[in-house]
Amino acid sequence: MLEIKEENLSKTIEETANVLEDGGLVVFPSDTVYILAVDPTNKKAVEKLLTFKNRWTGKAISIAVLNKKMAMEYVKLNENGENIYANLLPGPFTIVSDGKGKVAKGIEAENGTLGIRIPDNKYIRDLIEVFKKPITATSANLSGRTPNYSIASFLRPLSLKKREMIDLIVNAGKLPRNKPSTVIDATEAELKILRRGDLITGSSKTLISKSEKETEKIAEFLLSKSLSAIAASPFDKREKSLVFALTGDLGCGKTVFSRKIGHLLGVKEKITSPTFVIYNEYGLAESSSSLKVHQVNKFLHFDLYRISADYELEEIKFFELLKNNFVCIEWPENMGEKNFERLKKENQVVTIQFKYVDEKTREIRY
Repeated sequence: MLEIKEENLSKTIEETANVLEDGGLVVFPSDTVYILAVDPTNKKAVEKLLTFKNRWTGKAISIAVLNKKMAMEYVKLNENGENIYANLLPGPFTIVSDGKGKVAKGIEAENGTLGIRIPDNKYIRDLIEVFKKPITATSANLSGRTPNYSIASFLRPLSLKKREMIDLIVNAGKLPRNKPSTVIDATEAELKILRRGDLITGSSKTLISKSEKETEKIAEFLLSKSLSAIAASPFDKREKSLVFALTGDLGCGKTVFSRKIGHLLGVKEKITSPTFVIYNEYGLAESSSSLKVHQVNKFLHFDLYRISADYELEEIKFFELLKNNFVCIEWPENMGEKNFERLKKENQVVTIQFKYVDEKTREIRY
């Protein structure tokens, strides 16, 4: 067993890659649950994995890859697949596409399809980069059992024989209790959800929420994607403020979304709706310094529902307030087209539309 820490990360990743290269079975942390990793192109390693899981050949095993380029070595992408890769990945999704038959028997399903993951997880991405091949990404459990978020819970039900099959355990402590990835069948013209995780998609650019908790999960996902995109941008773009422009009917989750963004950024105090004061300003805790793409210390939460004229924005010095801050704006449509175009020109703007599907269901398009 290896404890994974920042100070020994490179050595741990290298040792793990060596075990995989030798056909070993590894328990490894992911962005969702602990997974069982083997080389999916190694016949004996895959047979060992299937034996450990008590799983029959023909029930697919998903694999994790570094990026779309690597994915396309193993699957064929149709238009649906292309759109999902562009808009949802990296993230907690497994995308099922037609396989190319380049993995060992037992990885692709009986119908020749293969599930691909691009996890939003530094450890896995570092491992694949060093290993230079995909790894299997099936949950670290026996078939039919619940997923595991700690090594102790994983080991508890295992017989001595099962334990002896494991070549390496990489322990990252107790993982957040995220559900296993949402599995999406993208082989046909219409997307099908085969397994529901924390995030549910309606299309390549929409996510579905049936509760405040699910809206919060979507906020976390979109913040992570936005920060990753900014970090990969030219320096001049990184100097702009990140603004979430939230449109949609009353009560459809915009304030829940904004509140979660603020707390994720490091706001410690209670975040309240700014409907009657136009905006609230919050300081960020020092712990939020891990968000290194911006040198800021404030989160601004606007509600422009009562704004009806340009001079009202001028009175509060709206555009000056935005500089070098994280921002959520509810009802940005009340700014008017000219002001909204200026907002997009001067900032990194993520536009998110909230729409009622029925009384309990919201569609969130970004």
